[in-house]
Amino acid sequence: MSHPIAKALEEAAEKIGMSLSKDASHAVADMYKQAGQGTEKVVKHITEADEAHKREIIKLAQKIGKNDGMIGPGARARIVRQADARTKIGQHFGVQGEYDAHMVVDKARYPKSAKHIEQAQKGQIWRGDKSRQGTAKPKILTVDKDESHADQNRDNSLRGIATRPPDDRDEYPPAMYKEGGKGASVKYIPASDNQGSGSSMGSAVRGLWDGARVKISVR
Repeated sequence: MSHPIAKALEEAAEKIGMSLSKDASHAVADMYKQAGQGTEKVVKHITEADEAHKREIIKLAQKIGKNDGMIGPGARARIVRQADARTKIGQHFGVQGEYDAHMVVDKARYPKSAKHIEQAQKGQIWRGDKSRQGTAKPKILTVDKDESHADQNRDNSLRGIATRPPDDRDEYPPAMYKEGGKGASVKYIPASDNQGSGSSMGSAVRGLWDGARVKISVR
C-alpha cells in the first residue's frame, strides 16, 4: 500500500499535469515514516495547496528523486542537491523530515562493508571476528565536522581490537558521526573493501553541514 504522502504527491502531480516517478514520491514519504500526526499535516498541505505551490512541491520532489544518494562518482554534488531539496520541501510542509540526506552503499561494489552495515543496523554487533545480538545501530546518523571528535570516536571504538593485516577494522557507525565511538560494531573485513567504501562514504557527505542527519542504506 502506498504511503499517504506518496499518494498525495502522485495525485497532486496528476491533477496539474506534471510527471512524478514513484521513486521520487516515495523518497519524500520516507522522510516522514515516524511523523505520526505530522503525516496528516503534510498530506493536508499537499492537497490544499494552490496550483503554483503544488508545482513548487512537485519540482522539489522531482529533484530529490533525480539525485540518488548512491556513493561513487558525483555523489557529493547529488547529495548536496538532494539535501537542499529535502530541506526546502520540509519548509513548505512546515514539518521537518526525519533526515536531511539519504546515502546508499552499493553492495555489489563494497559487499563486505554493505553486509556489516546491514548486520549492525539489525543488531548483530561485531567485535573483531565475533558477534553478538545487541541493540540495533541507527540508520540515521549525525555528521560531526570536528576531526578531533572523529579521532576520539575511532580510538574508543577500536580499543581492544587488534590490527589483523591484510584485513581492516570496519566501524559502524563510522567515526565521523556523533553516534560513532564506544559501542560501535567493529568487524574485520578486507582492507580494499573497507578503504574504498570509507573513502566514498566520507567524500559523499563532505558538502553537508555540521549536524546534518544522514540516513544510510544498502542497495
